[in-house]
Amino acid sequence: MRKLTRSLMVLCLTAALVSGQASLAWAEEAYGPGFKNGVPIRQSDGKSETQSQTSTQTQGGTTTEEAETALANAGIEIGKEGEGGGEDGVVDEATRAAQEALKANFPRLQTTVMIGDSNWSQPFVNDAWITNNGQGFHGLSTFLTNIVGNVLYRTYTSSTGWSPWVLNGQQTTNYANDINIEAVQMRFSGYVNNQFDLYYTAQLEDGTTMDWAKNGTTTGTMGTGHYITGLRMAYYAKNSQFPYATEKPVISAVADGMRQIDGGLRYFNGDGTSFTGWAWAGNERYYFQDSYPVTGWQYIDGYKYYFDESGRMLSDLEPVIGAKGPYLISINKTMNCMTIFVKDGNNGFIIPLKSFLTSTGPDTPLGTFQTPAKYRWRDMNHGIFTQYATRIWKGFLIHSILYSSPNNMTLDPTTYNYMSIAQSAGCVRLLSGDAKWVYDHCPIGTTVTIYESPVPGPYERPAIEQIIPETQTWDPSDPNVAR
Repeated sequence: MRKLTRSLMVLCLTAALVSGQASLAWAEEAYGPGFKNGVPIRQSDGKSETQSQTSTQTQGGTTTEEAETALANAGIEIGKEGEGGGEDGVVDEATRAAQEALKANFPRLQTTVMIGDSNWSQPFVNDAWITNNGQGFHGLSTFLTNIVGNVLYRTYTSSTGWSPWVLNGQQTTNYANDINIEAVQMRFSGYVNNQFDLYYTAQLEDGTTMDWAKNGTTTGTMGTGHYITGLRMAYYAKNSQFPYATEKPVISAVADGMRQIDGGLRYFNGDGTSFTGWAWAGNERYYFQDSYPVTGWQYIDGYKYYFDESGRMLSDLEPVIGAKGPYLISINKTMNCMTIFVKDGNNGFIIPLKSFLTSTGPDTPLGTFQTPAKYRWRDMNHGIFTQYATRIWKGFLIHSILYSSPNNMTLDPTTYNYMSIAQSAGCVRLLSGDAKWVYDHCPIGTTVTIYESPVPGPYERPAIEQIIPETQTWDPSDPNVAR
C-alpha cells in the first residue's frame, strides 16, 4: 500500500505544486458542473489499539466529512475505506483517495444550502449559481477537496448578527424559515490560500447582483431589508488579475467591516451600529469593543488572549511570555487541533500558549490522562518509526509523523501533507517540530485532555502552509534537520 501511495504521489503532488501557475475564469459560464451523489456518514463499533499498535485494521468510528468527500470523488464506497489498514504506518483508502484527487490540480468546492424546514439543497460544485427557486437560504455548508488547506465561511442576518466561522463541510448556524441569510464571508487558509484567492458574489431577492467580494470580505446586504437568493464563488491564482467588478460587493447603510478612521482602526456594522466582537482581516484576527480594537491582555469567552499594539491577536504567545509550565495539553479530536494552555494564576489553565495541527483516529480515547513516559524514537508497528513520542495512556501516544527508520531523513512525506486528513490508529500525530516541542517542554505527569467539539479551540485550527514533494524525506518543521 505504501509503495502504491508513493507512486501516486509523484504525479499528485507535482501537479499540486504547480497548480498556482494557472488561473480559472469560471465566471464566463452561467452554470458549473453538477454533483448528485450524497454520501452518508458511516458508523460502526470499535475497540482501541493494543499497546504495541499491531492491529491490522482500524475498526469503527466515524468517517469524517473531509474523508467521505474524498472517497466519493475517487469513487470508493463508504464501507471499503478501511481495507487498506488503519494502523500507524499504513495509508488508508480515504487518504489514498485524497491523494488521487490532487491529480485534478485545482480546488473543488461543493456547496449546499438549507432551503427551509431543515432541508438541504442538492450540492452545487465550483462556480455554479447556488439557488433555491428564488427563495432565501437558512444555512450554508461548503466542502473543499483536491488540495491541502481549509475553506472557512460564515453568514449574517440582521436579527442575529454574524454566525461563528466554520470550515470544510461544517454547517453554519441554521436559521428558522422566516430568517434569511443576508450576507456571507468566505476565505481560504493554509496551502490553498497561498496558491489561490477566493472570490464570491451574491444575488438578492429583488434581482440585484453584487460585485465580487474577496478573501473574507462581505457580499450581500446589511440593514436594507433584503436577503440573498443566489450565491456564486470562484478562485483565481494568487495575486492574478480578476476580470470582474469588485467595487461594490455589499449594499449596506454604511460601509461594513474594518477601515481606517482618523488614523485608527475601526469596525462598524453595515447597518451603522457599533460593533463588539471578533473580526478578521484575511486570516488575521481582532476583537472590537464598541467599534474600537482591544490591545494587550484581554479576558474573552473564558480565555485570556493577547493583542499587539495594532489590535492583532497573537496565536503563539511563547515570544511574549516564554514557555514556562506547568502545561495543560488539550486535544480536540473532532477538529484535529491541539492547544497548549498555561496557568493564569488562580484562574487556572486559560491562557492558550499555542496550537498545533494533529491527526487523530476513531480509536483515539476521550478523557483526561497524565503522561507516564517519553521516547526519543519509537518503533510503532513493524519498522514504522516516530520521533518525540509522549505516552498518553496504554497504547496511545503523542508523536511525530512517520519514518521508515530511526533517522530524520527517512520521512514518509504523505504523512506531512495529509495532517488532519489521514487518520491514525488512535495515537495523536504532530509535525515533527511540534512533537519535539511537547517532548521538550511537557514533563512526565503533564495532564492531557482529549474531547470532541465542532469549535477548534480558542484559536482557529492551524493548517499546512506548504506541501512537500514526494521525493522529500525530511520534515521542514524539524529543527534538527540541516537544510
